Amino acid sequence: MKNCTLSSARRSGFELSVVRCVFMLAGIMLISGCAKPQLYDWGDYADSLECRYEKGDAAQAEQALREQMVEYGTGKHVPPGVYADYGFLLFRRGDIGGALAYFEKEKSTFPESSYLMDKLIDRIKKKTSPAPDKVATETGGGQP
Repeated sequence: MKNCTLSSARRSGFELSVVRCVFMLAGIMLISGCAKPQLYDWGDYADSLECRYEKGDAAQAEQALREQMVEYGTGKHVPPGVYADYGFLLFRRGDIGGALAYFEKEKSTFPESSYLMDKLIDRIKKKTSPAPDKVATETGGGQP
């Protein structure tokens, strides 16, 4: 009757292969486990920028941004600039109130953007508010 056990030379080679596989798997798991999770999900943001700047399709870009903001409302982190970008689209469309609201939202969500958002908000308010001389003549003030 033949001996069904592996010879010691074959067994040690087999054991080395198993040990190598275990160490390789452990290394892969260690490397993948140490990777940082992505802070922001940019989604189709780049595509919406392409629609607007390369194709000139502001309506499609606005739709894509709206869809992304709805998607972000499901618990994902909104990437920096999305609120400001949507506010800029609203401004270009003539919705000054909506634009200012989204600039404020960008500023509160990302405090590092406060300086830029404050400048944009001030500039829009200056351009959209009537000139002081015009207000005085319309209200009857300024001259007795």
